[in-house]
Amino acid sequence: MKKINILGSTGIIGKNTLKIIDRNFDNYIINFLLANNNYKLLAQQANKFKPNYIGLLNSKNYYNLKKLLKNKNIKIVTGNDCIEILKKNVSSTILAISGISALELIEQSIKNSKKVGIVNKEALVSAGKFIIKLAKKNNTKIFPLDSEHYSIYNYLLYSNLNNFKNIKKIYLTASGGPFLYKKINSLKNVTLKQALKHPTWKMGLKNTIDSSTMINKCLEIIEAHYLFNLQYDKLDIIIHPESLIHSIINTKDGSLNLNMSNNDMSIPLFSFLNNNINNPYNNLDIKKINKLRFLKPNKKQFPSLRIFDQLNKNSLSDLIIFNTSNEYAVNLFIKNKIKYNEITNYIEKSLNKFEKINIYNIKDVILYQKYLYDKLHEQGI
Repeated sequence: MKKINILGSTGIIGKNTLKIIDRNFDNYIINFLLANNNYKLLAQQANKFKPNYIGLLNSKNYYNLKKLLKNKNIKIVTGNDCIEILKKNVSSTILAISGISALELIEQSIKNSKKVGIVNKEALVSAGKFIIKLAKKNNTKIFPLDSEHYSIYNYLLYSNLNNFKNIKKIYLTASGGPFLYKKINSLKNVTLKQALKHPTWKMGLKNTIDSSTMINKCLEIIEAHYLFNLQYDKLDIIIHPESLIHSIINTKDGSLNLNMSNNDMSIPLFSFLNNNINNPYNNLDIKKINKLRFLKPNKKQFPSLRIFDQLNKNSLSDLIIFNTSNEYAVNLFIKNKIKYNEITNYIEKSLNKFEKINIYNIKDVILYQKYLYDKLHEQGI
């Protein structure tokens, strides 16, 4: 039997993971289900799957959760005590808590899991250098669950390539989001509801908004740099509105290898759980595909791409500022405190304003991000 921790069990990825395990696997023991605030759904999950532990990062709802829990043998932990559970060895961990806060969970997950599936972009963007190093040190397999990175990982697995020497360029595809054909001047009064109308994917709040601004794709380029040890000049973005091709590998002989599958997160999740064998969700019928479009991203329409081009990607401080200021601004937009087009303004101003420091480890990243959050809140850039 395999023990698994699911960090972010009440989000889209967590719910999907539990559904896949329930339908397809009887060799998994749910060890730990962790949520941020959603105690009602966490209680339902615990009552059904009977994990050894359940956790809430927000301790305010501890007693509400306890009242709903039928099995009193399940141990409840909250706040920082959640990290203690991660010090127990398991076969697998899925890190599906979005945002920068997940960095406080990832170190113990890597140290005590044989395999870690990562959906969280923010953790890899800010601390990818240290995460990959830590995984190698602990002989832990990092399994990318974003569709783009999973498709590259899969391509390497089945093409028997051990390196990228024969690869000229890798394109990560972007849907273009809900405002692909809108002019930048028309986006000033975009509502949260409009920003969340993603044309092809169902994602959480932050990822959906990041997709609409194209920040999502900028973060994914940084992810790919760390996951596959690729130089940035070998990575690029192409818009593909149908979201059926997740990456394109351009080899030195001029061939373009298109990695195509359904736009369904069940595909990488099932592969993570079953070691890429017999995936029932990977069933795209090519006969039903009528159109595949590819568009060059318009940097006037998506100012995030211009900012990303100018970003010093060799500076960990700059990457962290880019990542943190975006998360902060998106939260403000969700709370209706800033306008949609101000999200990228926050990022640009932050990059020009904040002090750059040397970063040596994950702890430094966490402390620097907390410093930036405090300054953003204090100064309200």
